[in-house]
Amino acid sequence: MNICVFCSSSNNLDDIYLDAAAALGRAIARHGHTLVFGGYDMGLMGASARAAVEAGGRVIGITTEGLSAKGRAVVAGIEEECTTDLSARKKRMVELSDAFVTLPGGLGTFDEFFSVISRVKAGELNAPSALLDVDGFFKPLAALLDDAYARGLNSSNWRAACEIFDDAEALVAWIENAR
Repeated sequence: MNICVFCSSSNNLDDIYLDAAAALGRAIARHGHTLVFGGYDMGLMGASARAAVEAGGRVIGITTEGLSAKGRAVVAGIEEECTTDLSARKKRMVELSDAFVTLPGGLGTFDEFFSVISRVKAGELNAPSALLDVDGFFKPLAALLDDAYARGLNSSNWRAACEIFDDAEALVAWIENAR
C-alpha cells in the first residue's frame, strides 16, 4: 500500500517531532508499505523518508521544478518524480496514495490535510486518513473542527473521515485494517 505523509519541511524543529516522523517512516517500511512524500530532505519530510529508506522501505518523493531550482536536496535512496508546481505535486501525491497521514506542519501541511479530508468527506476519495498527534499539536485543530460540527457549520462529523493517533505503529496498523 502507498501511504502519503504530509508534514513540515522546516529544519527548525524540536527533536520530539523529528523522532515521531522517523518512527512513522520506520513503521511504514516495516509493514512493507511505500511512503509517498514531498521529496525533499528537510524537516519532518526528510526525517520520515530517511528512516523509511534506512529500514529498507520503498519511498517515492514528489518534488517541484521551482523548489528544486532553489537548490533543495532530495533524500538519498528514493524514487523521485518532479512536477511543475505545488498544486501538481499535491495532485500527484494523492493519485499515488491509498492512505494519508498528516504530521505537524504549517500552511502547506494544513492545505494538504484539508484538501484530502474534504475529498474523503465528499466521496471523491476512499482512503483512510489520520493525524499523528505529536505532543498535543492537533488538539486545538480537533477542538475547532469538533466545534464547527457541533454548531452545524459542517454537515458531517470530520472524525468519520479521519482518526487521531499518538503512536506510529498503532496508526499504520489501523490503516491496514481500514483498507
